[in-house]
Amino acid sequence: MKKRLLIGVIITECQVNFQAEILKGIVSQAFKSNCDIAILTPLHNFFDDTPHKQTSKEIFKLILSERFDGFLYHRNTFFNEDAQNMLDNLLIRSGKPVMLLDSDEHSIFETTAVDDCSAFEQITDHLIDVHGMKKIYCLTGPKNIPVSEERLRGYKNSMSNHGIPCPKNYCFYGDFWKNAAEELAAAIISGDVERPQAIVCGNDISAITLTEALIKGGIRVPDDIAVTGYDASEEGRKHIPQISSYRRPNFQLGAEAFRRIYRMITGKICRRVRNKSGDFLPTESCGCPVPPHRLSSRADRMQQLYEDDILHRDMLFDITNTSNPEQFADRLDNYTYYLYKMKRLRICLTEKYIHCYSRKLNEPLTFELNDKMRIILSKNEVHRQYGDISEFTASDILSVYDEERNYPVSFFITPLNYNENFFGYSAVSFGKLTMTFSNLYMFWINYINIALEHVRIKTILNYTAEKAKYAMLYDEYTGLLNRNGVKKEFSNRMEEMKKINSDAEFIRIQLSGLNEPCYQGDDDKCHKIIVSFAELVRSCIGDDEICGLWSLYSFAVISPRNHRSKELFDTLAEKVKLSVHSENNNCNINFSLGVDVQPLSDGLSPGTCLHQASLNRIFTYTVSDAVENPQYEKLCLLRGKIMKNPELPWNVNDIASNLYLSKSYLQKMYKLYFGKSIIMDMIEFRLIKAKGLLTSSDMTVTDIAKECGYSSYNYFVRQFKSAEGVSPSEYREYKEK
Repeated sequence: MKKRLLIGVIITECQVNFQAEILKGIVSQAFKSNCDIAILTPLHNFFDDTPHKQTSKEIFKLILSERFDGFLYHRNTFFNEDAQNMLDNLLIRSGKPVMLLDSDEHSIFETTAVDDCSAFEQITDHLIDVHGMKKIYCLTGPKNIPVSEERLRGYKNSMSNHGIPCPKNYCFYGDFWKNAAEELAAAIISGDVERPQAIVCGNDISAITLTEALIKGGIRVPDDIAVTGYDASEEGRKHIPQISSYRRPNFQLGAEAFRRIYRMITGKICRRVRNKSGDFLPTESCGCPVPPHRLSSRADRMQQLYEDDILHRDMLFDITNTSNPEQFADRLDNYTYYLYKMKRLRICLTEKYIHCYSRKLNEPLTFELNDKMRIILSKNEVHRQYGDISEFTASDILSVYDEERNYPVSFFITPLNYNENFFGYSAVSFGKLTMTFSNLYMFWINYINIALEHVRIKTILNYTAEKAKYAMLYDEYTGLLNRNGVKKEFSNRMEEMKKINSDAEFIRIQLSGLNEPCYQGDDDKCHKIIVSFAELVRSCIGDDEICGLWSLYSFAVISPRNHRSKELFDTLAEKVKLSVHSENNNCNINFSLGVDVQPLSDGLSPGTCLHQASLNRIFTYTVSDAVENPQYEKLCLLRGKIMKNPELPWNVNDIASNLYLSKSYLQKMYKLYFGKSIIMDMIEFRLIKAKGLLTSSDMTVTDIAKECGYSSYNYFVRQFKSAEGVSPSEYREYKEK
């Protein structure tokens, strides 16, 4: 099946009426053109930039996904200039076609706009022709913004067409928000600005604020001053007095913007959807009669019902009281009915969040395009899709976009985050309906954000507690029980062991070989041998036995079996002997085994028994060549000197001559005892010294190379990178982080 175009829509505050209408136009035209839509939308406009809002911007990294074919960008819905610049840069980096909506001219992006000029001219005509007003002010938006200037031009055209003077002090630039309206009202009330007959405002929120401020100051609306708005918002319709406003053709704007981006991408013209034109809706605030009461739709009534319900129900407490993402998803499943007319829902979390238990509490959860995502909750209407709990890469946006379908889809993709922590995103679709989400969805998402943060904190604290508990009973490196763990396990399994036998063998295995000179000062070598030896001991132990690391160089085994010590020694000795052939797990070293047999009874002390076992050594394993060969001690001393001074020009011929050995015999015996050649050992010791200097000194890499015995800087860098996978400079930079 041919891949559908996927068009990204960058917008915010989708619950606002005029933006919702734009989106309806976009989605309607996209569906008619058989294209998919992904609406990347946070829940706010970044007017104030808090840490929480800063983190929610991470969702826009998805812009760089190769999955997108183009973008529609409503730049003016983002009130913060930094946010606008960030989005501009991301869209430019994407290299995909971009269409701006209602924006000023851009050096790179195309733009589609609505004719606000004729709309404002129509509003002003109404005040002049119907109400006979002449002294009319205009409060538009910010200066030099196209939508502000267009509305102001329409007002001026109307005044000019009617032959009414329009001096500069009749025109006021504002902010499309409350501040400018409050300032203008205060100036009129105080007399600093002469009282007009009417004021046409750039949007409904300005008109509502201005009306309330004037009435509070003793000026009647519309008796003393008529006020009109723009956008025909629900807030204006519910206000008292009801705001006269203009229903902007936002649906047409969205549909036309999509048709233009479609043509830019494909070179083809798609069929138009039926457009909805704008019209002026006169009512109380301009002095017209109140229109007949409009019965609220079923959708409005249901949304109001759900909004009341969510505030009185225990959703937040219920989804917060969970311990992991899976349990959280199960609880959240009970509250998806709040999403009116929802057809598909996907709650997608990053793998970083899923595995956050291993992170520090104050370590932020970041988001990158190559992050692995997991769908923890997938619903199609009321049916939960358990088979869709899948993983995908964030750059794929949603796995649903890769499905073979006979119909296009549209999803609202909203970030899930809390302060500096980014959790993932929620994706909701209304199917064939060209709907947007309501204010209720914002409550719902914010509850999820709070709950996910609680789950994150609880998960980390629980894991830390378990880790601390584990550390009290288990050895960190070998994974075996430590001394406390052996004692506790013996206490717990005493009765179980009694059922097998009345006696127990307390076996102590001592790594005596680690006390030899060749291992002194080489902690890494000793540690590797202990870990490897622990694996061999573990492989010899049955389910009915207890095994642990009793001290630094000794292991404890408690067995309810008879004559277990001999069997264990023989098996372990054979495995130790064979380990000499393993390059990484060679633990062919001297060890001894002692045993103490005691009847299982209350009050029996494993510590006392294991001490007695250490005194009662009955089996000893020795590395025969090491004991019989008189050169072994010499080679141990040699290795110690190389370890302390790896920078010296060690030469195999000179070493053989000094030890009165042939070169071939020296190399053979050295590798037999230590598992590697003299030269390889020297290189390893040089690199260990180099790593120490890189992290603990300010020496240059060139000086460190000389200090470690390298005459060639390039050879040092090649050898270091071959061993560590990074250059010396990269290693230092990584360790300093």
